[in-house]
Amino acid sequence: MSILIDEKSCLDGCTICDFFCPGDIIYREEKDKVAEVRYPEECWYCGICVDRCPVDAVSVIFPDSMKNCTTSPEIYMGNI
Repeated sequence: MSILIDEKSCLDGCTICDFFCPGDIIYREEKDKVAEVRYPEECWYCGICVDRCPVDAVSVIFPDSMKNCTTSPEIYMGNI
């Protein structure tokens, strides 16, 4: 799973992670329930949910393939 939400830390009624998630991966339809990660495989790993959470209840877990990336950033900058 790419996004973890700590149920104990998550604030009742807060919908910030749901509101800011650009991929609509996090949902919180009922304010009395913890936010739900519905499509973890579609996560962009942008970290906006982590950045915006006022109580640090959200974490993004990067897959090993991203942590150990050896691709040169020049590929994405058009310098090849």
